[in-house]
Amino acid sequence: MNRNSLRHRVTFFYVALLAVALLTFSVAVYLGVRAFITRSLEHSLSMNASTILTDYIKPLDSKGSAWFQNEMSESYPTGVSDTFVRVSRGQEVLYETGEMRGLPISASALASAGDADTSGEVNRTYTKSGQEILTYTLLYRQPQGDPIVIETGATTEPIRHVLRSLFLILLTGTPIILIAAALGGYVLMAHALRPVETLTEQAERVGREDLGERLPVIPSGDELERLSLALNRMIERLEETVAHNRRFSADASHELRTPLTIIRGELEVVMQTPMLSPALIEGIGSALEESDRMSHIVESLMTISRLEGGSEQMAMMPVDLIALATETLDHMSLLAEEKEIKLTCATSGSIYVMGDAMRLKQVVANLLDNAIKYTPANGSVAMSIAAEGSLAALEVSDTGIGIPVDALPLVFERFFRADKTRSRGSGGIGLGLAIVKSICIAHHGTVTVSSIEGHGTTLRVELPLLHEWTALKTAEQVSVVTTHHVESLPERKSSVKERHPVIGTH
Repeated sequence: MNRNSLRHRVTFFYVALLAVALLTFSVAVYLGVRAFITRSLEHSLSMNASTILTDYIKPLDSKGSAWFQNEMSESYPTGVSDTFVRVSRGQEVLYETGEMRGLPISASALASAGDADTSGEVNRTYTKSGQEILTYTLLYRQPQGDPIVIETGATTEPIRHVLRSLFLILLTGTPIILIAAALGGYVLMAHALRPVETLTEQAERVGREDLGERLPVIPSGDELERLSLALNRMIERLEETVAHNRRFSADASHELRTPLTIIRGELEVVMQTPMLSPALIEGIGSALEESDRMSHIVESLMTISRLEGGSEQMAMMPVDLIALATETLDHMSLLAEEKEIKLTCATSGSIYVMGDAMRLKQVVANLLDNAIKYTPANGSVAMSIAAEGSLAALEVSDTGIGIPVDALPLVFERFFRADKTRSRGSGGIGLGLAIVKSICIAHHGTVTVSSIEGHGTTLRVELPLLHEWTALKTAEQVSVVTTHHVESLPERKSSVKERHPVIGTH
């Protein structure tokens, strides 16, 4: 699991943004609810005080204390209640409720806050156990006598219970929402990026053998469709460039064959002229050698061009790779004996692949020739062939001079020679491994190299086994049948999209 992938980064950003939003929302809800219910309680206390003043205090002088006590006890019983009420005049308490519910104290235990400065205000007092009580004080001045103080109060415990419940809901709900959002976001991103994964998989296949394939166009009308079209146009330009280079190589090689043949024929005629000086004969011989070398280069370039362009007609048939390789090894033994190089081969049984026997023999011969050429006298060259899964693996290892690390990626390039100081006669023309690579690709195989400078080199060829080749060709035929083309699009999309398969966005 790649944590740096776009899916993880977008999901993380989405969840982080949602977490900040939920935290802000939770704090706002908590503070808003606390302020609302606190103001509601304060408003209720003030309304109670105003009701007592209007309904019971103002008629007190005219209706008497007995009526006042009776009415107050009916509206605000002296037993256990949620709120407390106290009405006092000077030092005299005209009426007082009993113990408040949930608090082990009575109203008489609360200090009086009744004076002119606190009239119309809400005060906060605390019991010995730390419980908070809100009290509202209202002062009424009679025309005669001492002013009357009305006090109403209630505990904030219900508010605390509500806020505690709200806090627990937010505390447990927020992680659940974030987890669900993370899972949902991950699934949604996987769904949204599925076309991108399809493009990536198809792009990996484009160019393994040729550039004729195209990426599927996503008909979504968004950036993904523009990206697929842009990539297809880029592949089309690359295909045109590669095709131009191949045509140039093939045409140049083809055009050079005739002049080289004529040059060689003319030189051979000149060599038959009597009375030539030894220096002239030596010069003509050297020219013939260079002509032969040039002809070999031209033939090799034409071979590579045909293989890469798909125009090479190969006789594909089941080939016993072990028998072919051991036979080639026997033919190369004379070359190894000249340098006193030991040739060994580790094989067992028979391993069949589908291929052109002549071309596969050329692969083995080129690998062995390359290994013998760059291995000093008294060295060794070992060849091994084995079946590994669905592949036949052929390795040629030597104890030669090795290849520098910086040159390893270039060994299959045309005209590349790792040892620039070697002569043409001993160092080759730099096309042997390029031909090996082209033949392997034409056989749906690969060739890789590993080397330690000064200790030797190992070249590994992997080819599909016979049954794997059959499955591969069947899959290719199914792919060709199921691939359909899109009709031309307006304006700039028409030239590219008409050749491309289409995939959906879901």
